Amino acid sequence: MGRQGGHGAAADAVVNGVLTGGWYALPDVVASRRARGSLKVAVIVGGAAWAAARAVRAAQAADGDTADAAAEGGGDAPAAESVPTTLVARMATEPAIDAQALALGGNPPNGVRPVRIAAGVALVVLSVVGTVAGERAIYRWGERLTARGVRYAHTRIGLAAGGVIGLSTWALARD
Repeated sequence: MGRQGGHGAAADAVVNGVLTGGWYALPDVVASRRARGSLKVAVIVGGAAWAAARAVRAAQAADGDTADAAAEGGGDAPAAESVPTTLVARMATEPAIDAQALALGGNPPNGVRPVRIAAGVALVVLSVVGTVAGERAIYRWGERLTARGVRYAHTRIGLAAGGVIGLSTWALARD
């Protein structure tokens, strides 16, 4: 199992699966487009809050692990007061990669920086456009199924998508 343990991975998988399923099932449950938009914003905020809470708990657990290790070693000093090793001291004072190697200092060689900026912007734009196109295609698919008389078409799509996302989350969280 990963550092977060089996229960954390399972909880993340369930939350991601339920949020995804609910996201895609909303058109079957809520007729108003405006209300669906508000609920989708609530789903995004809820998912972000869950992820933030998990990150805080993981950071606190990691801090607790280092304090526990110091206590087990018989030391009375907290982990923050421990003497840094030579490697840690060098890492704190000497950069591993200097700004010139990353083309961040001085003049950019052969216009590399504008190309990287343009590529980054293009990647973000393509990501957003691809996401919107995918969401619209999935919605239209549900609408076509509903027009053919399939009951709860969006809910069926949501259950399938939620299951895939939940299983993917669980599988990727395991080491």
